[in-house]
Amino acid sequence: MAVRPIVIGHRGWPQRYPENTLVSFEAALELGCEALECDLHLSRDGHVMVMHDADVSRTTDGEGRIQDKTLAEMKQLDAGSWLDAKFAGERVPTYEEMLAVVPADVPIYAEVKDGRPEMVDKLLPLVAPRAATTIVHSFHSDFLEAFHRAAPSFRTGLLGNASKLDMAAEARRLGCTGIHPCIEGVTREVVAGWQAEGFEIMMWTVGDEASCRQFLALEAESIAADCPDLLLRLRGA
Repeated sequence: MAVRPIVIGHRGWPQRYPENTLVSFEAALELGCEALECDLHLSRDGHVMVMHDADVSRTTDGEGRIQDKTLAEMKQLDAGSWLDAKFAGERVPTYEEMLAVVPADVPIYAEVKDGRPEMVDKLLPLVAPRAATTIVHSFHSDFLEAFHRAAPSFRTGLLGNASKLDMAAEARRLGCTGIHPCIEGVTREVVAGWQAEGFEIMMWTVGDEASCRQFLALEAESIAADCPDLLLRLRGA
C-alpha cells in the first residue's frame, strides 16, 4: 500500500456507540483512531452543537429542529438510549465539550451542516486555537466561501459527489485545501489526479469489510469509518 491512510472515527464509533456523543468519540480514540469526524449545527441561542441531523428525533428522545432549541433544551435530551439502554443519559455535546475530551494533537474533521452565515463567527473562535489539527469541511459552498474569507490560511475541505460535481474546480474556487468525496465516481486515477494538484483527499464512509478494501485501494490520505475497528485491522500498523 503506497499510502497509509489516516483512520477517522466517523461521528466517533457509531456501530458500537451512539453517534456524535462524547462516549463515542472517547471509544474511537481508545480503539486507536488517528482522527475524528463530527457534525455541527447552531442552537437557537448560538451554541455550536454536535449532531448530524438538523432534527433531533432520530438520535434523541426529543423532536424538532436544533436551530429552534436553546442549549438548555438540547441538554435535556437523551442522546444515547435510542441505540441501547446502557447509553441512557448521554447528552448532545457542544463542540467545546468535544474539544475538552479530544487531545489537541488529534485531528478533527468538523463538518458544518448548518451553513447559515452566523456559523462562521460562532465557529472560528473555537477552531482557531487548534488550527494545526482541525479541518473544517462542508457541502455548503456559501459557507466555505465565507469561512475562507474570514480565515484564508485555515484548512478546509469540500464534501460532495464527484459524479455530479467537478470537485477540483469547485475546491479551487472556494480556496479549499481538501477534496472529500463519497465513493461514487471516484477511482484511483481520479484520486491521483487530485493529489497531483495538491489536494488532500478524505473519503467517506466505510461500514463493512468490502467497502474498507475498496476505499483502501484508492490511496486517499484519510478514510472516515463507521467501522474503524475493521479499517484499522485491514490497513494494518
